[in-house]
Amino acid sequence: MNTSMISKFPALLFSVLWISFATAAENNRPESTYSPAVEAAPASARAPVLIAGSVTRALFTRQVKELEPVDTVSVLPNDITRVIYFTEIHGMAGQTITHRWEFNGKIVLEKKHEVESSRWRAYTSKTLDPTWLGEWKASVVDAAGGALSVNTFTYMRKSDAGAAPIPTAPN
Repeated sequence: MNTSMISKFPALLFSVLWISFATAAENNRPESTYSPAVEAAPASARAPVLIAGSVTRALFTRQVKELEPVDTVSVLPNDITRVIYFTEIHGMAGQTITHRWEFNGKIVLEKKHEVESSRWRAYTSKTLDPTWLGEWKASVVDAAGGALSVNTFTYMRKSDAGAAPIPTAPN
């Protein structure tokens, strides 16, 4: 027998035993920790990998000019029927966020936005019926369904609001 073969025999034997042991261990895992179906799932079916990031600004406004809100709205009289939810996102390039609008505990609008750079501004507008009075909520939701930011405004009768509040300038 060739001496180089003899010197490689222990390494070869160890490799075969290691592979046999690893395969046996893999096949003997309890079902709660091993699922071939999960491992075989295509990447698109797996849970999204989230990149840490943040919402640095989120507010309601009456208008956006040059990708900046013109004011901040917390109370809106019902003679104004359009409102905008403006957000600025940092550090989430390549992810998808959703603007989720709710009224009376029901989701009334969801709009997805692809975040294309490390600083991204997005906004969604909503036309309101003057009879939809009460508290409105909008959230920035990440791909896993977690709320990153939540904001509210009150939509009220112009007569109940008295003199319409003067919107404040954004920060």
